Amino acid sequence: MMKSLGVMVAVGVAGLWSMAAVGGCANVAPSQVAQNDVKASAQSKSDVPLTLASASQIGPAKGDQARLTRIRESLANRQAAYYYVIGQLLLRERAWAEAEEALSRAAEADPSAAEVHLLVAKLATQRGNLKKAEKHARAVVAQSPDHADARLLLAGILNATKQYEAAAKEYNALLEIEPGHVQARLMLAQLYGKLKRADEARLALAPLFLDEETAWGAHLALGRAYVNQGDAEKAVGPFQKAVELGEGQIEPVMALGAVYQDLGRGPDAEKLYRAFLKEHPNNRVIHNSLGRLLLNRDDRNAALTEFRELTRLQPNSVQARLTTAFILLSQGKYQEALSDLRLAEAMQPDSASIRYYLGQALEYLESLDEAAAEYAKISQGQPFYPEARIRLAYMLSDQEKHEEALAAITALNKLYPKRLDGLLALNYLQLQAKRYDAVLQSSAEGLSVKPEEGRFLFNRAMAYDKLGKWAEAESDLQAYIKLSPDDAHALNYLGYTWAERGERLGEAHDMLKRAAALAPGDGYITDSLGWVLYRMNRYEESLHLLREAVRLEPQDPAIVEHLGDVLMALNRRKEAVGAWRRALELDEDNAALRDKLKQHGSAQ
Repeated sequence: MMKSLGVMVAVGVAGLWSMAAVGGCANVAPSQVAQNDVKASAQSKSDVPLTLASASQIGPAKGDQARLTRIRESLANRQAAYYYVIGQLLLRERAWAEAEEALSRAAEADPSAAEVHLLVAKLATQRGNLKKAEKHARAVVAQSPDHADARLLLAGILNATKQYEAAAKEYNALLEIEPGHVQARLMLAQLYGKLKRADEARLALAPLFLDEETAWGAHLALGRAYVNQGDAEKAVGPFQKAVELGEGQIEPVMALGAVYQDLGRGPDAEKLYRAFLKEHPNNRVIHNSLGRLLLNRDDRNAALTEFRELTRLQPNSVQARLTTAFILLSQGKYQEALSDLRLAEAMQPDSASIRYYLGQALEYLESLDEAAAEYAKISQGQPFYPEARIRLAYMLSDQEKHEEALAAITALNKLYPKRLDGLLALNYLQLQAKRYDAVLQSSAEGLSVKPEEGRFLFNRAMAYDKLGKWAEAESDLQAYIKLSPDDAHALNYLGYTWAERGERLGEAHDMLKRAAALAPGDGYITDSLGWVLYRMNRYEESLHLLREAVRLEPQDPAIVEHLGDVLMALNRRKEAVGAWRRALELDEDNAALRDKLKQHGSAQ
């Protein structure tokens, strides 16, 4: 028991005590008065501030007066009492920071007030000021070595600040005071794992293994000790025992499921979760864990079933609705995704995340004005603001509004100058707007931020090509392909260009065969492969591929023209002219093709 202020901790505060109050504060709320007093005291710590509201104004709770009198008589000094009461008043009104400051002043005024030190330590812990919390918890332990609550709090603080040896010492000291302290044994066991002494955890937990009520928790703590030690394999056995003994307890199931997944035993985790759900079909936590396991395995249909069940069990769960919508978006089920997103929006109408994904769903559904409206609602500083501005810029570019698109992305990049997706968007939009010199500059800037980002190389290569600087373009394409050897479109770009220029035809053929294998059924790559064979004078092979390319892309004039060229090389003049005429219908402004037809017009 403390010497002076210990009894005060138990007092509920409302209005508080009959100490003589001075100064009128009739129209000031109690919390205002208290906060003002704390601030005013900074000017003169030696004097009690004279701005406390009177007892009649605050209104003490019925029956408190006798206890308040006892408190007043037990105080070491009036200043300590004053700050303690102010602190309790602020606690009642949940003004945590101000309460902590007032109680700290009380502890300073009466250093022997162990219970006040303990209260300050708890408040400081709650607010994340662990250094301060440790100081006040140690003050209690120094005054009252047998104070179990203070020992437990101090051990927890030391554990949180990674002072593991010191924390273990405090837990052991607490167990000397209270050998039956279950929480201390459980925490000490897990701490031993962090100290790479998991085998000592068994000794700490020994009494708990023998008690039917605590045995499952002890096995759980032992498993966590092994996990903390980095020995997931050894954790499996204790976790399995915890699941067996703690029938219906969710913690062992979660722990065992997590370690199964860490060990690459996903099917065992799934079996575990499904077995639990068979007995507890409405457990939302396990449905969520199973759903995320299935998502990680890319089993989207099965994951969707779990998250659909979650939305049934918890219709107001925004997170379940959002996850369901994400899966549906990834499956191309845009209308269904939109429905879930609208329900989520109804629950959180101001959520920037929901607005962003609504915008995406509406984009996919080609409701572009609605999509733009959703993106525009996201304000600077909110989540997904940069992403929304980037999507708006892309949409403007798709509508041929290139100047507006570039203005939008340039403004964003001024706010976030090193953001990679913003730099990539600027780079791409400049390419779309045919600002080829600007592409060269933004590519250099982007590569200075992330040298291994190949998309800057690829876009710069296209810009160089458009500027007639093929040597530079070729170098960038080859560098990009080294970074991304399975990019079929990059392989096609370089291979086709070599074929078109009549250069390195053997390498081009090999490159285009690889591209075709990576993207089977791509009409443009099929055309390129047929065209390089044409350039190699392998006309029959070329004809077969170019007919297939026209079948895949019948509206592309260049592909249809290529078919005409190979037919002419095979002396099938009438068919060639027919193919060229179809190509001209698709591209009426193609003067070169028109001249070609004039030269061979007599073959009709």
